[in-house]
Amino acid sequence: MFTLQKPQANLKEIIIKSVWFGFIAGMVSGMVKIGWENIFPPRTIARNLINPPQHMAMQIGIPKKLVESFVYYSQDQKVFWFTLILHFSFAIAFSILYVFISQYWSKIGLWQGAAYGIVLWIAWHVIIMPAFGTVPAPWNQPFAEHFSEFFGHIVWAWAIAATVYYLIAKDKRGHLTNI
Repeated sequence: MFTLQKPQANLKEIIIKSVWFGFIAGMVSGMVKIGWENIFPPRTIARNLINPPQHMAMQIGIPKKLVESFVYYSQDQKVFWFTLILHFSFAIAFSILYVFISQYWSKIGLWQGAAYGIVLWIAWHVIIMPAFGTVPAPWNQPFAEHFSEFFGHIVWAWAIAATVYYLIAKDKRGHLTNI
């Protein structure tokens, strides 16, 4: 299960393409996750006044004024730009990681990336954020939050895998292995 393979590409190409393809996949998957959360909001309006990424940013010392910064779009729509940067940074970072790891361990693409999403959901929403007090313990979180975040992470990771698969397949000069 954890057998690593020797990649076809050299390390420089893997790093460069991981960053480039990861950036693209992160932007696409970040939009997918935002769309998912508009259909299935993970938290009540009251619990989302300070959402987990904002709360975690403040826990590490980023000022509340910056964390809650916004601009107006279309006259009266608040766009919380700092939160969007956090959201897309998370998506891009884990997309880069997905591309990089996929060159050494093809099992990361299990179930077209869904397993990656499940692992990240467990890591962040069940272990890390509750351990830091960012969100309540898993047994104190509402079912709607688990439902939205669990399936949202699956759809998000699938979007990463699908985008990365496409980009590697269309890269005529590249040597990255597609999974």
